[in-house]
Amino acid sequence: MKSLNIKFVCYLLTISLTIFLIPTLAFSGDSKMWVYATLSSPPEGVCIDSNKNLYATLALTGEVVLIKDDGSYEHVAWIPSKEESGQGEIYGLDVDTEDNIYVAYNQHSKYMDIHQDIMQPHHPACNDVRVTRSGVYKIDAKSHKVTPVATRAEGWPFCFPDDVEIDKKGNIYLTDLTYSGIWKISPDGKKVTMWCDDPLLNWGDTPLPLGVNVVVLDKEEKNIFAATTTIPGRIVRIPIKDDGSAGKAVIHSSGHGTFDGIEIDDEGYIYASENNLNQIVVIAPNAGWEGITPRKVIARGAPLQGNCSLVLRDGVLYAANLAYGMPLDKRNRTIVAIKGFSKK
Repeated sequence: MKSLNIKFVCYLLTISLTIFLIPTLAFSGDSKMWVYATLSSPPEGVCIDSNKNLYATLALTGEVVLIKDDGSYEHVAWIPSKEESGQGEIYGLDVDTEDNIYVAYNQHSKYMDIHQDIMQPHHPACNDVRVTRSGVYKIDAKSHKVTPVATRAEGWPFCFPDDVEIDKKGNIYLTDLTYSGIWKISPDGKKVTMWCDDPLLNWGDTPLPLGVNVVVLDKEEKNIFAATTTIPGRIVRIPIKDDGSAGKAVIHSSGHGTFDGIEIDDEGYIYASENNLNQIVVIAPNAGWEGITPRKVIARGAPLQGNCSLVLRDGVLYAANLAYGMPLDKRNRTIVAIKGFSKK
């Protein structure tokens, strides 16, 4: 554990130096930020359906909840089941065109804690053959019945399922944090391919052995933008070819803190959570030289607390506070709302 602590200190120093050398633009001081909902357990993923209902995943308990306009919430489903609550963690979620919800689930290893494994360069828990439940699960829009779409039980070698993004055809893009790649899963779950494992998604030789974390499709579904938890954090653009395969990945923006959330608006502006800095930045659509894109801080500090997934709804940006690494009794377990910010 001592060596891990030294690595983590080096990681923090590297991040601090990166942010110092590549500063963001001025802070958007006109924005308003407040706690929208306080939940029973730390949230990780957020999304909205076609009716603009807001959903969140409670990472540690495996519960998906619907958050109401008054900040209260109600149960939707357990992933994979109520009986398996606490045996794994759920992260990103998204909806298809019929408002079915898809959730990424990571089952705990029997011999290594997830929080220990995440700092190991070779992620030994990924080789635990007893882990069979990790993968993607579907919640039916009407009945809320939960069914597996693609999991390790069918032989798919998922390691650390983290985020899901659904295109208009129902294809599922699943990030794999410790593989540093993006899987593509057919709507019926019968075809699974490693869609992109470009080196730009990988963690490289750094103290934090994590790569691609979250993804988002642009409006035309011509590109996927992937945010990494590398040092420094970067956003990678991956073109989608006419046949659906991945084109050559390029750096869209670099020189950030570690990312754990990404959203894009209709104009192509990208919103991203730098969870180690407790801040959210907005990044211009056009990449600059060497990925030094114009960026602006639109929210910083409390009540943000290890902020991760983001979603836009009617001009308001919602952020989930996972506060990864903090003691459970210190986490504020909230969804934060931000409005009135200028993105330009």
